[in-house]
Amino acid sequence: MAMTLLEDWCRGMDVNSQRALLVWGIPVNCDEIEETLQVAMPQVSYRVLGRMFWTEENAKAVLLELTGTVDYSLIPREIPGKGGLWKVVFKPPTSDAEFLERLHLFLAREGWTVQDVARVLGFQNPAPAPEMPAEMLNYILDNVIQPLVESIWYKKLTLFSGKDIPGPGEETFDSWLEHSNEIIEGWQVSDIEKRRRLMDSLRGPAADIIRILKTNNPAITTAECLKALEQVFGSVESSRDAQVRFLNTYQNPGEKLSSYVIRLEPLLQKVVDKGAIDKDKVNQARLEQVIAGANHSGALRRQLWLARAAEGPAPNLFQLLVQIREEEAKEEEEEAEAALLQLGLEGYF
Repeated sequence: MAMTLLEDWCRGMDVNSQRALLVWGIPVNCDEIEETLQVAMPQVSYRVLGRMFWTEENAKAVLLELTGTVDYSLIPREIPGKGGLWKVVFKPPTSDAEFLERLHLFLAREGWTVQDVARVLGFQNPAPAPEMPAEMLNYILDNVIQPLVESIWYKKLTLFSGKDIPGPGEETFDSWLEHSNEIIEGWQVSDIEKRRRLMDSLRGPAADIIRILKTNNPAITTAECLKALEQVFGSVESSRDAQVRFLNTYQNPGEKLSSYVIRLEPLLQKVVDKGAIDKDKVNQARLEQVIAGANHSGALRRQLWLARAAEGPAPNLFQLLVQIREEEAKEEEEEAEAALLQLGLEGYF
């Protein structure tokens, strides 16, 4: 049950379930969640993606996304917290056998064998792969394959110059920044390497600014570089402007309602950051805008109207997405059945 919740929640948040933790069994009246997690997992790097009330367990659950390199042996299965032990659920990493199989496939695509790599590293007369010592394999994986993947086949950033009119292949700042933040977070390399890759994506005035900053402060971090670019090139938007943009964002023709909700979320968070909506009213604001901005009709719209009219709290993002996607799956099934029935009738006549 807990693993199913972890996978569904990650699917709704577009997060890799193998890079996430589900912590549950947290008392409803507990407000020291993050403090407890920090004490219990001081060597685990993560960020909190969301929290919810798990009705079946009558307790809170929290979803964490693992960041950086992860040593799964440091993740406890239980955490001492308020009300007793909190349970921790995560999907174990890929097994060694599966990883080695992927390694061989990777080398085969490149026209190499493990023996070829061993010879390049200076090992004399390497044994056939099945008999190769574990130390040699580990050395090759850690010092050849992983750096190779990280330094050559990493996902690159798009181009940004900071010019008034973007050149060919360049993006406007807001779209570039959103795209870059997402990609940089997934790079499993040092901050110095991240900064180098960031510089590779910059042109013109944007590159000049970071070069000047780096000259004045050689230890400047990637986050500081991005912050500086945002201060110079980012759009200055008032809380009122952010709220108007949120309220005037509607579902596009042909767009799934679940996709619309996900597209709406960054705009909602910006409104909250600007102070135009209180944090404790986020779920209600999201629900009302989905109802107002959706072009959907039928059972799903009625369900959303009922959720708004109910006396209880509005569903959070995860609960809303689960409800919407379940209804979308039903509608797709009904459409498929109707299409098959139509085909059958046409064949009959």
